[in-house]
Amino acid sequence: MEKKFCAHRGLSALMPENTLPAFAAALALGADEIEFDVRLTKDLKLIVSHDGTLERISDGEGQLSDFTVQELRKLNIGIKKGWQVSFCTVEEVFAQFARKIVFNIHLKEHGEDGYLVKELLQLIEKYDAYDFVYFAASPKELEWLLRLAPQVKRVAIQLPNDKISIDEMALKYKCSGVQFWLDMFDEPLINKLHEAGLFCNLFYADDAENYYKYFKMGIDTLLTNRMDLAAHFKSQNKIFQSRK
Repeated sequence: MEKKFCAHRGLSALMPENTLPAFAAALALGADEIEFDVRLTKDLKLIVSHDGTLERISDGEGQLSDFTVQELRKLNIGIKKGWQVSFCTVEEVFAQFARKIVFNIHLKEHGEDGYLVKELLQLIEKYDAYDFVYFAASPKELEWLLRLAPQVKRVAIQLPNDKISIDEMALKYKCSGVQFWLDMFDEPLINKLHEAGLFCNLFYADDAENYYKYFKMGIDTLLTNRMDLAAHFKSQNKIFQSRK
């Protein structure tokens, strides 16, 4: 399979994560995909955020779900890196980048009766982005995705406390691929999944030594916080230079 890089939360090591500038930088550097996380605000809008709390990522405090989208926009999520930048909505990401780059959308929740999934599906339809989006999730969200958005590709994420194995999870929820965590896979498992027709992502790698190591093991797409280093790696390696 073709080897790819997915910019984890954009160019997140150097810029405020999960922001429009971080996604734009990743696209400019030649990322094949961008990964971002989706949550619901108090007024049931789709916001891009990894954390469900505000302290680590912004100058705010408390639960993200206790704030409306307009209240969240007043916060600075670039403060830890000396930037002034606000939260972005999922629709803003689609409006700027849909069909220009693949979206690896990590679902942190599904909303009441799958509300978040339904809203995401409407955006994919609005921007005609079916071929440019896949969802990454654990079992609870995968169940809703299979039920409400079966036409959108899914990848299975196994968390340390999950009792079901990642290959069983992928089969149960009819996934197109898997997304490993570090230290939760080996080369025989990659080969087994490839034989089943599934692609294998890995979270994460941030230097040339590990890029080479994991691609050699068979990983198809590497999530990275350092798309700047990945861009240099791509320019120096024949597996990428052979692309048309």
